[in-house]
Amino acid sequence: MKRTDFLLAIEILSANHSTKITINQPIDNFVGELGESKYTIHITNCVPSVTSNLIKAGFSLRMTEKYGLEVCKF
Repeated sequence: MKRTDFLLAIEILSANHSTKITINQPIDNFVGELGESKYTIHITNCVPSVTSNLIKAGFSLRMTEKYGLEVCKF
């Protein structure tokens, strides 16, 4: 996810105070470009309106086995 998409996702996620997320979680201990040119967000807890708002904004959501719901933008 690019920086502009990351900031938009954070804006949407921050509208609800009960949302819990992990930002830039290394996958299999690999950091790569995380935090420089690539950003990741994993949702561990949120209300349904948060996912609806992300989808309306053009994000896709993918369930991961370890880290929760991954927010993606292609």
